[in-house]
Amino acid sequence: MSVLGVFGKNLRNLTALRGSQISVAQDLDINRVQFQRYLRSESFPKPNVLKRICDYFGVDARILTDLLTPEQLGMISAGLYHTATMPPEMAAMREAVSYCVPDQNYFHGGNGLPDGVYQLWRGANSRRDCAVQLLIRVHTLAAARVVRGYNARELGPRHLRGIGRRREFRGMVLRQREGYTMLFFHSEPSRAISLIHLRVVELGLESVATGISVLARSEQDHGNRITRCLITRVEGGWRDLRKISRMPAFIPWDEVPQHIYPFICPRDETF
Repeated sequence: MSVLGVFGKNLRNLTALRGSQISVAQDLDINRVQFQRYLRSESFPKPNVLKRICDYFGVDARILTDLLTPEQLGMISAGLYHTATMPPEMAAMREAVSYCVPDQNYFHGGNGLPDGVYQLWRGANSRRDCAVQLLIRVHTLAAARVVRGYNARELGPRHLRGIGRRREFRGMVLRQREGYTMLFFHSEPSRAISLIHLRVVELGLESVATGISVLARSEQDHGNRITRCLITRVEGGWRDLRKISRMPAFIPWDEVPQHIYPFICPRDETF
């Protein structure tokens, strides 16, 4: 088998471990058409893209020359097989997580927050006169549950606004005894950490999750560090996703949908 054929077959097998080809292409920030060419053994990725693919799956450039065996694929699926040299910062994060939770499993039990795309509503952090809405995607890896989203450009200070990865935030979805916590790590240059704690409630005929959103930063007179929040699962497919994605990020309080407003509106309280 040619090198191109080996790479394409390995990539198809690795992608199958993670779910849909579309979601993997999105995770890797690779154009879907170009990703399909890789899968069909029609094209090689550039070196920087190959490194991104290898880091994502925990393999190295030998996926160009050596077919992965079923045993290796099984270990990769379980998160037990890594041929790539782990970057120091990633190794440090894994070391810290292993130290903090040596014998707890925060990814088991319950289907109250299934995989999918959610619309997140919360009070704005940078101003007090409006709410914010954006999209996030929750999905399951081999065992861990993770979440990913992008801040709209208008959410950040003008001097920090960027495109693509600079607006991205990723995190983990942790199942607690009561509810769920999403712990987010925001990309440079903001380099912020935030979290959302949620519990599932019934809202009419749909299940939603409501709670609080916390941004770890110093107190500011004009903004909020802690706000109420709510997430709803987007069920209507691409048409609804496009409609929501075209909405402005900042929504004046009097324009927030009536069924959402009670869950996120400001109240006279001290957190």
